[in-house]
Amino acid sequence: MGEYLSKLPVGELIALVSIGGGLLIGLVAVAGGIWCDVRKREIAAGLKHDMLDRGMSAEEIRTVLDAGTKRSGRRDEESRATCSR
Repeated sequence: MGEYLSKLPVGELIALVSIGGGLLIGLVAVAGGIWCDVRKREIAAGLKHDMLDRGMSAEEIRTVLDAGTKRSGRRDEESRATCSR
């Protein structure tokens, strides 16, 4: 492998490294995105499990998880009021 790389002209070697680096960056970005999504789901599952252990009802858990999201009732009412003006 080293002999092959040493025989390549500099321009072709730069092109090979550029293409390889670009593919590696894409691969790392996809793997990182997948890992991030899996980790978020693990954290959410742990939170739900903890709330169940504390004896919270399903409705209480939904209220806690929806707090601060677009699905929460208060924010929906505020956004409707703003949009209707």
